[in-house]
Amino acid sequence: MNHDFLIRSTNRIALYTCAALVYWLFIFLTITVFDLKIFRERITESFFMSVLGLFALLGGAVILNIMSNLSKISEGIANRQPAAPAAPEPAPKPARSRLMPWLIALTFPLLFAALFAGDQLSTQRKKAYLVRSAQKLVAENQPALASLSDYRFTAEYVKKAEGILKVITKIDKNFPEVMLIVPDRIDAKPLFLAFGSTNYGDQDKPPEMTSFIFSASQDERAYLAQAFSAKDPGDRFHTEDGNYQLYFPTDIAGKRVVLYFSDNQRYGKLGS
Repeated sequence: MNHDFLIRSTNRIALYTCAALVYWLFIFLTITVFDLKIFRERITESFFMSVLGLFALLGGAVILNIMSNLSKISEGIANRQPAAPAAPEPAPKPARSRLMPWLIALTFPLLFAALFAGDQLSTQRKKAYLVRSAQKLVAENQPALASLSDYRFTAEYVKKAEGILKVITKIDKNFPEVMLIVPDRIDAKPLFLAFGSTNYGDQDKPPEMTSFIFSASQDERAYLAQAFSAKDPGDRFHTEDGNYQLYFPTDIAGKRVVLYFSDNQRYGKLGS
């Protein structure tokens, strides 16, 4: 058995496996800490399985390397020869070998930049797809949405909005939640109501306006106030923890409404 070949091969396998573990850990930490969306869902389970596989490969290479070294040592003892003359001084390392550590170190910032670029590309593609889907849904449901443009907070309006938006939700699987946002007031306090996410269950009691208040951040409320004013801020896209949100202002039957589309995708700690 060629023990020298086995020792060299297992050394290379162990070195490459350690490098793969370092890079994989760097990718995982970067994507998790900065909440990047690069890979598909279930990537967390795949990560741990791949790490276990790399550790198994590394363990096998180390064990085979130790066994080969022990076998070579035992053969050397059995076939001991007179001491060989001292080996000459090793030649100095070429410049290429000295540059290798710097080149390896350079790959980490490049990989970091590539991960962020991939996240931005994924986000822009998702936004473009959601906007196209929203435009198509609005175009295909003009009569139904026109019946909702004349807003009055009544039990009939709430029930009709719930039914129409439930149908729209079923049409496109990319929008598990579709809501219609309109401005209103409670005790002279301006706020926004959202229909479609809350089921109007008890038909014997009149609906309470407070049950339909749309909770939003200060920036989102400022955007909605601008969307219902004379100015047109355009659509608003936001993503966080795998949840994609699209505010889509549109004029229907001469009145402004804002449709809110959301798509929640599961990514573990990594995404697409």
